[in-house]
Amino acid sequence: MKSLKLILAIFVATGMLFSSCSKEETNEPAGNEEMGSISIGAILNDLVDDNRQAISDEIPACSDDTPMYAWVVLTHELGTEDVVMPILFDGETYFTDYDEDLEISIPVDQTTTAVSLTTFMVYAEEPGEGVSPIWVAPTDEGEYKNFVNDALPINFDLRAGSKKYLDVEVLCFDDREVNLYGYQFFDLIPIELYKFCVFANYCTDNGRHYTANYNVNIDYIREGEDDINLYTNKSPETGNTEDDNSGDWYAEPLCLAIPSPMYDELDTDNYLRVTVTLAEWDDNYGSPEPEEPEVIYLSWNDVQSYFGDNDTIDYEHIFFNCGDDPILDCPVTEEDTDGDCVPNEDDLCEGYDDDEDMDEDGVPDGCDQCPEEAGDPLDGGCPIDDCTGDADSDGLNDCEDECPYQAGPESNNGCPEDGGDTCQTAYMEGDTELNTLANSNRWGWAEHYQIDTDGTNKTFDIWAGAGQNDTSKGDQIGTAEISVDDDEITLEITLNPGVSLNDLHINLSENAPSGNDVFAPGQYNLNDEVDVNTLTYTWERGYSEDFYIIIHAVACY
Repeated sequence: MKSLKLILAIFVATGMLFSSCSKEETNEPAGNEEMGSISIGAILNDLVDDNRQAISDEIPACSDDTPMYAWVVLTHELGTEDVVMPILFDGETYFTDYDEDLEISIPVDQTTTAVSLTTFMVYAEEPGEGVSPIWVAPTDEGEYKNFVNDALPINFDLRAGSKKYLDVEVLCFDDREVNLYGYQFFDLIPIELYKFCVFANYCTDNGRHYTANYNVNIDYIREGEDDINLYTNKSPETGNTEDDNSGDWYAEPLCLAIPSPMYDELDTDNYLRVTVTLAEWDDNYGSPEPEEPEVIYLSWNDVQSYFGDNDTIDYEHIFFNCGDDPILDCPVTEEDTDGDCVPNEDDLCEGYDDDEDMDEDGVPDGCDQCPEEAGDPLDGGCPIDDCTGDADSDGLNDCEDECPYQAGPESNNGCPEDGGDTCQTAYMEGDTELNTLANSNRWGWAEHYQIDTDGTNKTFDIWAGAGQNDTSKGDQIGTAEISVDDDEITLEITLNPGVSLNDLHINLSENAPSGNDVFAPGQYNLNDEVDVNTLTYTWERGYSEDFYIIIHAVACY
């Protein structure tokens, strides 16, 4: 099964109607002359979905329009405040204008009053009939209550003579990064959702395959905390290719929105648990004997492994009662999270049975990009003539390399030079092994450089010939020093005496690399800016403080 990469999340366009946007006329009890004042700030969260497919009637579609008005509904002991207030812009920051309706009277003989915020919406134009909001605070009855800290209503006490500051998280669906600017009342907390898809087969005892119907539960798991249920009993859309059910029964892949890690989990930490349970399907295969649910644990690296190039995504393929079922009968434990009877530390293909290898090329089917055609483990399990990678990591595509299994300089068509120095593939040692990023058996490392943990300056070893990331097999041939100064990243490579480079390839990205960015050094994104005779570089970046860097070379010594 291929594991490809796609960024997912979800756009929803929904019009929201409301009646009056002014203070309601009520027969209020007498109040004190003392007042309490409320200021409301909104924390804007956008969710991503390329398909713009609605999955909730709560959240509107994001737009590029400028926030201009906020509609707020408050209830308190003396009545209800239904207020539309302008949003201002001071050249840098958006903020709500002062509004006297948010001064709340305190009941007689009391110093405080109970207040409940029940509605908060943001508009690009003055609200009216046919005008939809661009941001909305979700309610605790809605599907997205778990994606904010405080869903509406928000209840609090307001004291006479005080100015209450209140943050409200509001959501919309957007299909690109939107630069929104907060003000003294607003804090930006981006929350992105990504697509995760499941497809399943059911097999009878005689081995006949059927498209399966199933139920999916997804839970966000936190160590030492209660699980957060994101989805319960979600099922795929099923049907028949003919109106009279005389054709083929089918099920669409079930795709659901999932978050990236939200509680400071590492990229390698399991944070989602997906439980898939076989369901009956009378018209297709009837009511089979109960099957044990399939349980899948996902880290952020696992989620990204499904994403591919050209806006594609692969699904998790589940097999019930099938001979090629990737999960055996071993129990799922912390030491063997995929239940394939192989401890995690020895797993060749995490999440799948290492013994399932149809083409017998040494790459388990679950991680083999060409599972029915024998290939090279260093080329993703595909035949070398598929031109899908660089088996010897010398920077030349396998179709152009005259010695695809022996590293050599480009000047010698990828072959070692007779009588010359020993030339070997080399990588800077980082905190992330490449084979965890793209389900490939390629050795090497990427470094997820994080200012908070790595500081603004750190030195890493460069290893040559360290197959399977085993440094005891290789030679330490130099170091790479990385320095960060504001928006500049500086790299300085220092080689040991007698070491030279025949090739140098560098990939620098904000997000974790995948696909060819992992197993094809010849396609790294900074190759046009580097050469073997220059060992010091400075680049500017326009993203967050964290970044990924891969340094690959062919070192001769």
